[in-house]
Amino acid sequence: MKENKIAFITCVNDETLYEKSLSYINKLQIPMGIEIEIIAIRNAKSMTSAYNEAIQKSDSKYKVYLHQDVYIQNNNFINQILNIFKDDANIGLIGMVGAKIIPVSGIWWDDPCKVGKVYDSHRGTMELLVFNEINDLYSEVKGIDGLIMITQYDLPWIEDIFDGWHFYDASQSVEFIKRGFNIVVPDQKIPWCIHDCGIVTTSNGFEKYRNRFLDNYSKDIFPLVSILIPAYNQTKYLKSALDSALNQTYRNTEIIVCDDSTNNDVQTLVEQYMLKTNKIKYFNNGGPLGDRGKINLGKCFKESSGEYINYLLHDDLFNLNKIDRMINYFLYDDTLSLITSYRKMIDENGNYYNDNFRTVCQYPYDVRLTGEEAGKKLLLSMINYIGEMTTAMFRRKALEFDYANYNIIDYDKNEIYCLGDISLWLKLLQKGNMIYISEPLSNFRIHSSQSVQDTTLIFWASIDFFKIIISSYENKFFLKDKKELIQCLMSWYKEYHGDLIRFIEQYNNDSENNSEVIKLKNEYISCYTKFINMLLE
Repeated sequence: MKENKIAFITCVNDETLYEKSLSYINKLQIPMGIEIEIIAIRNAKSMTSAYNEAIQKSDSKYKVYLHQDVYIQNNNFINQILNIFKDDANIGLIGMVGAKIIPVSGIWWDDPCKVGKVYDSHRGTMELLVFNEINDLYSEVKGIDGLIMITQYDLPWIEDIFDGWHFYDASQSVEFIKRGFNIVVPDQKIPWCIHDCGIVTTSNGFEKYRNRFLDNYSKDIFPLVSILIPAYNQTKYLKSALDSALNQTYRNTEIIVCDDSTNNDVQTLVEQYMLKTNKIKYFNNGGPLGDRGKINLGKCFKESSGEYINYLLHDDLFNLNKIDRMINYFLYDDTLSLITSYRKMIDENGNYYNDNFRTVCQYPYDVRLTGEEAGKKLLLSMINYIGEMTTAMFRRKALEFDYANYNIIDYDKNEIYCLGDISLWLKLLQKGNMIYISEPLSNFRIHSSQSVQDTTLIFWASIDFFKIIISSYENKFFLKDKKELIQCLMSWYKEYHGDLIRFIEQYNNDSENNSEVIKLKNEYISCYTKFINMLLE
């Protein structure tokens, strides 16, 4: 390998364009002691096969892979790329435009943080494309456009998978990063290159190769998302739930099924899926772990490995782009602890219910809320607009978890009987901010056999909400002053005082030996006593 030699490598099928490209190369200033090599590969089956052939033919250390319609107008191009490589031996690849973060689509130009400059005619007329500015000699990126790719180390191009004309550049970018090299885009006062590509078509396999790229590299470039399914004795809807998890457009997922069942139905169904995919991890608990399924929720979390977590209750459904949409926000904002969305209610047959005041879409577009704004909105409205456990995704490191006891710590460590979702959301909102996505991304199923129909839970919900309100005020989480507290308490009274009346009517003559009824009575007395005292203070 010759340290002082640079090869300009082009895959050629249009001689006129190539001659023009060569005319620009011939005008470049060549530093003293540097040798130039020109390699044209004709009749190639693919871009990767052409570039691999060129590697075999060339003994140049430095290689400039450029399209036949790229014209290098920076006469000092050679000297400047050599300076970049000499500045950091760990730089393996240079491009003119690129993505700071690879979006979940896999398409570099979908990145809102993309950098670089180029004259380009992909819309039919030549125009200057200027992305985010670079304030140093160069900016490190995760992927570059293939119009020109400059290397100082040879890595084979992935010819067997990318055997066409798309995503070879994204693939090679990932290959360099996997081997520990950096990719950069230089600061350009004026663009170094003109790309006279004409109107670009994506009809010749673009989607096929985009999916190949995602299939092969998602685990390398995107965070792992754990989809947690706590199961119990029910397979009627579980198959649909599993299908909605497995068919996500986002590839880098694992599915954790923890089974509280007293029969083998869930295990039999899940094991059939496990014959076809390695995404699922199944755990048989040998029966209910207790605490109304809460411990099973915690076990799912403990057995998972994902950087991001999304529960999927076994009778609910994900829309196929749910994880994609949510992760794309997490990729760009480190302050987020929670992302939720509009959700739909469905019946036993999958038919949609009309929205009610609790489920109506909160905003006509995606909205970012601070944690304090989002938590205060939930408390003052007395509506869980964030949704049920299936609805939201959260950042793992934002959650306080008792691994020894499989326990997701309740809000301010109060015992929360049935509003575990609200407790969890408020805990997470103490740690970070939230996005609300206006597109419906999940479906919450309403059916006759689920526990939400239990009237006792409705009574416990009023007690849970009261505890959450008081805790928020006493610890200055979300409710910072007495005025907000009183506003929240009056909303609580308006929402739940009817439950107290119904409770008295339903259980007035109940046997005192019923421990749960006695506990409920005591909790109601405690809540209403504290409620009156708060108003009188």
